[in-house]
Amino acid sequence: MAYKRQIGTFVGLFALLGGCQIVGSIEPELVLASGDEICGDGVDDDGDGLTDCADPDCGVSLCVPNAPPGWEGPFWVRHSAWDGTSGPACPAGFSGSAHYMSPAPAACTPCACSDVQGGACAPPKFRCWPSKNCSGEVVNTTLQNVGQCEAPFGPFPFPSASCRIIGPGAVQSEGACTASGGELTEPQLFQQIVSACELGAGTGCAEGSTCAPPLEEGARLCVRSSGGGVCPSGWEAETLTAYAGGQDARTCDACTCQLEGAGCEGGAYRIFDTNNCQPSGSGADADPPIDITGDTCVDVSTLADSATFSILALEASVYTGACTSAGGTPSGAVLLEGAVKYCCR
Repeated sequence: MAYKRQIGTFVGLFALLGGCQIVGSIEPELVLASGDEICGDGVDDDGDGLTDCADPDCGVSLCVPNAPPGWEGPFWVRHSAWDGTSGPACPAGFSGSAHYMSPAPAACTPCACSDVQGGACAPPKFRCWPSKNCSGEVVNTTLQNVGQCEAPFGPFPFPSASCRIIGPGAVQSEGACTASGGELTEPQLFQQIVSACELGAGTGCAEGSTCAPPLEEGARLCVRSSGGGVCPSGWEAETLTAYAGGQDARTCDACTCQLEGAGCEGGAYRIFDTNNCQPSGSGADADPPIDITGDTCVDVSTLADSATFSILALEASVYTGACTSAGGTPSGAVLLEGAVKYCCR
């Protein structure tokens, strides 16, 4: 016996053929009986003079009641999770329409801030004394820019010298952070789709009913009205309210970043035995430069024994601070349009 397959997209559709159950899976199939009779389309597809439920080829297809006056249908109806793009899923030969349920709430991605960018500091505050222990008359030797060289004492008239950092450098430019986040977590408007497959064309049943293929558990026989109202008698087993669509009025407050704890710390100077911040030549009086990186007093008298003495701003203070994020608060909702009511048996 020859069989013909028609591919459908209604998940879970099955047909009963000769006592065997054909169950759909990821891409379900409607398997038609011998002679290619499509059961429920109102057409004698195999030309044997018998249509739909009157044709033995349709096996256990069902005769279902027609919709009461004032209601559309009947439909095989199934509601399921919606991926935001797919349309109604119906068996081959049946037209379908889609409505939507469970409007997605306004929910936002959390706000975050980047690391601080663009902040800069001057070299730290620096002092030297004409003594070995940072005592006596102090000389302000703070420099403004990294790489700057000064001979603060001119011709050095003292037999000893000492220096130390007394504080961080000044902020030269404020830092800032870049905000991110504050986007809707679910761009689609609805979370569920209602697939309604129209059954009204089927023949071969008694007056007041129509022929329809059977569906697995999860699909209901329903009628529909855009005017709401009380469900007709016999159609009250399940009620669904769904919508043709909606307008997106959901939003997220803009994310912002607030800089906190901005300041400067650290830095370094280098002391030379010359007046031009260059290493001294070779010989018995040549001494290597000395780096000063903290507030501890450093005796640099060995670099003052040739009546020359210079300082170099080696490293600027490091800009510190961090940003705290704010915003990203959700508000609004989906504005629902085109309400319909499904009443099911």
